[in-house]
Amino acid sequence: MSRSIEDYLEKIYLFVKENKRPIKTTELAKMLNINPSAITNMAKRLKELGYVKYEPYVGISLTKEGEEIAKKIIEKHQTIKTFLIICLGLNEEEADEEACKLEHVVSDKVLDRLKMFIEDYKKVKH
Repeated sequence: MSRSIEDYLEKIYLFVKENKRPIKTTELAKMLNINPSAITNMAKRLKELGYVKYEPYVGISLTKEGEEIAKKIIEKHQTIKTFLIICLGLNEEEADEEACKLEHVVSDKVLDRLKMFIEDYKKVKH
């Protein structure tokens, strides 16, 4: 799956969860700093892939499959961010920025190992 698709799904998920409504293409365009027509094209593509429900003038929300993917991406992001903060000493902003880059390339195996490492690290430190 491409990084851009993952970014879209993650942003849509977080917006819908927080605002309890579909996100409009113009809102998503502002969040991603992308032309609204590009958002519309991607929304149509994501709909074809079965990841979103898209209705013009209503907005974009995730399907069950899209939501599962978004949750997995967010979990990766949070795990990596936590590792970067508590184990490597990065500040929150730096860790968030780096986690955004790394979340797209970390395998499930590495993610599982990071989780185990963080848990062990927390036990030793406390």
